[in-house]
Amino acid sequence: MLVISKIQTKELKALGQAEIKDWDELAIPESDFISKKDLVKAVIEAYDLGDLQTLSHVSSPSVLKATVEKEGQAYHLSARIREE
Repeated sequence: MLVISKIQTKELKALGQAEIKDWDELAIPESDFISKKDLVKAVIEAYDLGDLQTLSHVSSPSVLKATVEKEGQAYHLSARIREE
């Protein structure tokens, strides 16, 4: 079982304070063929976060980073991956 924890979205905006929202952990059945892109899509679908715009390819296997867009507003999505 993969657990996605510390899920957070941060509004991307040029002026003013960005809205930051923390989300509950998400458990996903482990699969040999699951990629970071699949994990990000699962988080987006679970919390109705809009559409995936870009996926950051960070070297750490336990970190997810992406940019999503919902209703014309862009958000930075970050999370941690751990196995249980």
